Amino acid sequence: MKVAFCEVIFSENRRSMFLDGLSLVQDTARACAMNIEANISEMDVDRLEQEKTSYQEVLEQQIEEAYVVASKAKSKGLDFSETVEIPRASDLASRTEKLLEDPYLYPDPDRRDQPPLRIEDDLRVLLREHDRETAAIMIAISVTNEMHSRTGDRRRSIDSGLRVGLAVLTEAVLVAPLDGIGEVRILNNSDGSEFLSIDFCGPIRAAGGTAQALGVLIGDILRRELGVGRYLPTIPEVERVKEEFGLYRMNLQYKPPPEETELIVNACPVMINGEETERMECAGYKEVRNVVNENGSFRTRVRGGVMLVIGEGLCLKAPKVQTHTERLNVSGWEFISSFADKQKGSGLEKSQQKMRQLAKESRYMGDVIAGRPVFGEPREPGGFRLRYGRSRATGLAAAGLNPVTMEALGGFLSVGTQMKIEGPGKACAVTPCIEIDGPTILLETGAFLRVRTLEEWEENKEELDSIWDSGEILLGYGEFLENNKRLSPSPYSIDWWAADLAESIDTNEKLSFFSETIGKERSALPMGMPFNGAISRGGEDLLDRSWRRRDWLSFLKEVDLSWEQVRKICEKFGTAVPPPWNLWWSDLPVQFIPNLVDSLVQRGSIEGSKLRISSSVVGWPYNDVEVIKDMPSPVLGEWPRWTGLARHGLVKSSLMTLGLCHHHDGDDILVNENWEGLLDGLGLDVSDGCIVPRYDVNSEVEHIVERTSRFRGRLLNANIEEDGSGDLENASRGLDDYEVDRSLAVVRRASALRWEDAVPCRIGARMGRPEKSGIREMSPLVHAIYPIGDSGGPQRLVSEASSKGVIRVVAGPRVCQSCGRESHHIICHHRPDKDNPIECGGRTVGSSRKKRGRRKGERTTINLGSILEVKRRKLGLDRIPEKIKAVKGLFSEEQSPEPLEKGILRALHGVSVFRDGTSRFDMSDVPVTHFRPSEIGTPWKRLVELGYTHDMRGDKLEDDSQILELLPQDFIPSSLASKHLLSTCSFVDDLLVRFYGMDPFYSARKPEDIVGHIAIGLAPHTSGGVACRIIGWTGASAGYAHPLFHAAKRRNCDGDEDSIMMLMDGLLNFTQTILPANRGGRMDAPLVLTTRLNPSEIDKEALNVDCSWDYRRSFYEATKNQPHSKEVRGTVDIVEDRLGMIGELRGYGWTHDSGALDAGPSNSSYKTLVTMKDKLESQLSLGGVLRAVAVEVVAKQVIESHFLPDMRGNLMAYTRQKIRCVKCGESYRRMPLAGRCIKQMVRGSGGFSSGSEDSYCGGNVVLTVSEGAVRKYIQITEDVMNDYGVDDYTKHRVGWMSSSVESLFKNDKVTVMTLEDFI
Repeated sequence: MKVAFCEVIFSENRRSMFLDGLSLVQDTARACAMNIEANISEMDVDRLEQEKTSYQEVLEQQIEEAYVVASKAKSKGLDFSETVEIPRASDLASRTEKLLEDPYLYPDPDRRDQPPLRIEDDLRVLLREHDRETAAIMIAISVTNEMHSRTGDRRRSIDSGLRVGLAVLTEAVLVAPLDGIGEVRILNNSDGSEFLSIDFCGPIRAAGGTAQALGVLIGDILRRELGVGRYLPTIPEVERVKEEFGLYRMNLQYKPPPEETELIVNACPVMINGEETERMECAGYKEVRNVVNENGSFRTRVRGGVMLVIGEGLCLKAPKVQTHTERLNVSGWEFISSFADKQKGSGLEKSQQKMRQLAKESRYMGDVIAGRPVFGEPREPGGFRLRYGRSRATGLAAAGLNPVTMEALGGFLSVGTQMKIEGPGKACAVTPCIEIDGPTILLETGAFLRVRTLEEWEENKEELDSIWDSGEILLGYGEFLENNKRLSPSPYSIDWWAADLAESIDTNEKLSFFSETIGKERSALPMGMPFNGAISRGGEDLLDRSWRRRDWLSFLKEVDLSWEQVRKICEKFGTAVPPPWNLWWSDLPVQFIPNLVDSLVQRGSIEGSKLRISSSVVGWPYNDVEVIKDMPSPVLGEWPRWTGLARHGLVKSSLMTLGLCHHHDGDDILVNENWEGLLDGLGLDVSDGCIVPRYDVNSEVEHIVERTSRFRGRLLNANIEEDGSGDLENASRGLDDYEVDRSLAVVRRASALRWEDAVPCRIGARMGRPEKSGIREMSPLVHAIYPIGDSGGPQRLVSEASSKGVIRVVAGPRVCQSCGRESHHIICHHRPDKDNPIECGGRTVGSSRKKRGRRKGERTTINLGSILEVKRRKLGLDRIPEKIKAVKGLFSEEQSPEPLEKGILRALHGVSVFRDGTSRFDMSDVPVTHFRPSEIGTPWKRLVELGYTHDMRGDKLEDDSQILELLPQDFIPSSLASKHLLSTCSFVDDLLVRFYGMDPFYSARKPEDIVGHIAIGLAPHTSGGVACRIIGWTGASAGYAHPLFHAAKRRNCDGDEDSIMMLMDGLLNFTQTILPANRGGRMDAPLVLTTRLNPSEIDKEALNVDCSWDYRRSFYEATKNQPHSKEVRGTVDIVEDRLGMIGELRGYGWTHDSGALDAGPSNSSYKTLVTMKDKLESQLSLGGVLRAVAVEVVAKQVIESHFLPDMRGNLMAYTRQKIRCVKCGESYRRMPLAGRCIKQMVRGSGGFSSGSEDSYCGGNVVLTVSEGAVRKYIQITEDVMNDYGVDDYTKHRVGWMSSSVESLFKNDKVTVMTLEDFI
């Protein structure tokens, strides 16, 4: 298209406003680029650029070789198309054109006498000069105007432009531009004026709220360009949408109230219309003008697309829409500002700014599933402790846990397992990280210890009493930025301490002091100083300086220090006390301190390097009354459950609450190490082995208790109508300060050292979906997409169907170009000589007969046995595989089957097929940016051949233990996929040789042979595949890939799963002709293949991934005030700041090592435990030992959110069930009067259509829902209630449901009674 975009789109005044806003964005971008320049200069840019170029050239060469082979095979005319049906695209512009070219860019898609619009080059220019949203609007207007100039058809012009704009917004990998929009129509208002109506359909959900809302805005801009009027809704049209929101039962992130719905429908310049998607019919406004189909019939059922676009689009994404309407000066959208202002001024945000205590988010607890444990209640001590950072295998919504934690939590967490979490996002996938804390456990012997290794866990798990603390969870800054959340305060971890100290050692004098303090020579320390000072007179390379800083930080994190050394460092450099001496003071109730100090002074003593507290656990564990009766009244009304005071006594409870490891020695507690932090924090000193007070903590405690009691009383007695709101605010702040600091406030007064909070943030979590690593199969399994009706029996076997002679199927008519006869095959199956098993072989084309309805299929007869014999000979097989499974019918528009030979060969190699003709393997998505050759089973020499010549430090690759940075399109699948992929490769080779008459492509005999080959990654809700290269295997049940690769599929790593297929399998066997013709049928199909990743053109979540090698002191300090993540963006290196530089693809950093990529359980216990009873018992027994979980709450949640809805659903399903024939599969609403199946069958006696006679199936008919399915959870629910106890309301609900089931299966009206019943 030769179009000057800005002149077409904007008048002069609108253009100036637009460019002003654009310049502001560009200034911000330039500032970010300047901030990151230093980090980029610390990379080996020349080497990384060379590796990138070489890598891309190798990938493109391999892909080109595969396309050449596939094109040659396709040109033989044995498939629906004589060309490969997966076009290649190197960027977003190319993807957009290839995705929409057929049919939406053709002026006349039926005649095709004019070439399609070419938008690739123009769109590429726009994307280079503007942000994606702006480019989408501009290219949409350009396409609309160009199409209108060619056709004069306003409706089609707007339709094409809208789909192009939506494709750009969704990275052209979603089916939303194809199936998410049904019809774009120009209808009439009640006054006769025209308006634009857009039909949104179910697949629009995948586009996300922003694209949905901007789709409406683009539609409005386009209708203005072509002079179409605005929408003027009538009262029934408004009321219809309000009624539909009331009836809609699917999940919506936001459901607007009726008044907001009315405002949007009345004010929106475009009619948000849609197809019927739900079963519920509207009653009040059933038949409404303009809510009609193309044929004029009324749409009476709920339109799900309308609900999505209004609720999740216009309402939730109002601020983004407002940004574009104001920048483009689009009138008529003033109404959107009320929704934008509503979000900006939410009371929750304001309250979070005022209060230090982190708000509890309990949404993740709302849907607890039986067998999937809860690991921690919201913000509950004992749950996961937040640790900032990114490992090699976290980011993009994946979180790190210590492998010991994964084992200790019942083995329910494996690599790729989904956890629903309290924040900052909704969910995460689990990956291992060995540099964070594992669990802290209490044994039956009274020993309290932190488990650091799997061997230590195995030694102690049989004596486990409780898991006191679940350990740390590693989450990066980017997770908070992506979810638009405020930062939670960072714990004073060893990372913060190392950053603190490293930035303080800035002179030779300080370095010498540090060296003397830790007792090491300068030569034993890393070279130079941590953050400045060249190590040679001639200066220092920035890259070397960067690695020197990283080496210093690693050294400081690992250095082994004594308490005296730590104290001197804290006093000299002003650092806070680091772990493990920095105890969990903010967990300890301040009223515990006086008694704890008394016990330490009176019964404590120092024996060598150990602290003994005599007679402190006599009779442990205790009875509730014995312990609590001597304690003062709790300042907050009750002692926190998680202190364990009633069971463990004050001294032991205090030590455990502080996280101080110890064990029992008779009736004494013995603390082997790190007790010095306890004494110093409580204002105690050691003199001649005795503990003596240095500071009077009692007066400090009394002051805090008195003040807190006063604040609490003020709030409890507050009258809302009273004046003095300032007093109430002060009281709230005072109480908030106590709940945040607790004993830490006393420690800061009692000690001369600096103390920071060690546990400011806990994150509640529960198990979501288990990890997945399995073959993608249709249900039931299919080898051949070939129709055999009911003739194949329950297993749909081709052999059984062929044994019946002539069978009747529904297939699309095709005409042979050689003999002129009709055949439903691509290659005519008729035999010129009936006695000679050789088919005609002519290529067929679709019949010109007009279709009746959506599909072209007609009922016809085939002699499958005769056809199979021909195919066997053609393929050169001795015999046909016994079990070839086909389909009952086809759902594509043409209803033409794929070549039967492909199904035969799939069955021969044990390969199943998906509905698009490809064979796939599904795996949970997990990210990785660095790996060791030893972790993926690929020798380093092979990796050198694949382009991995240097490790992450730039050293030459010479060992399997070196750490390498993953190239962005390389993929590490689960080793469980190796068998399937090998079978697929063998099938493809056999297909090339036997069917196409060509040489094999893979010749793979073992998993190592697949390494280096290209595959296609594809997400279920998308329509664009991404090329990847297999470089090794992981023992985990998940697929490791670069965050950019996952984002290119429009996925993150919060528990999602995607598939891979071998490239040649996709090129040879994928065809759009066999895709279902229903709405959304093109989802999960590789309609286009991305061959090169461009970070600026993929899902924006990947741009928020951390790239830093460390977090600076300024970041940790800033988190204490809980700033919004955007406010500290300049302190952390993220991908977005690197766009346009080599750093966008290479040179990623990580702060914590993950350890082995497949560490932890190989599979979640949820998958290994067989029965639901076993899973539930494991879930509740784990809840019983977790301090952060009240097991009775979990039991209640399981009953209410899983068992009761399931019992109710099964009961309803039983009463509404159908009757099914076990022979042919036919189903009936009610039992046939004959008592048997009455479906008409056709029994052939030879030939294709003659000699047949009707008969009845006569098979037995059975219920589809059994009594056992209804009763299956009743007994287990009653057992849970008896064992764990639930409230009366829940018991009554279960009792009512049980009685309903009994009433259904027993006649409670007929009761046989005897005289004894009345005595």
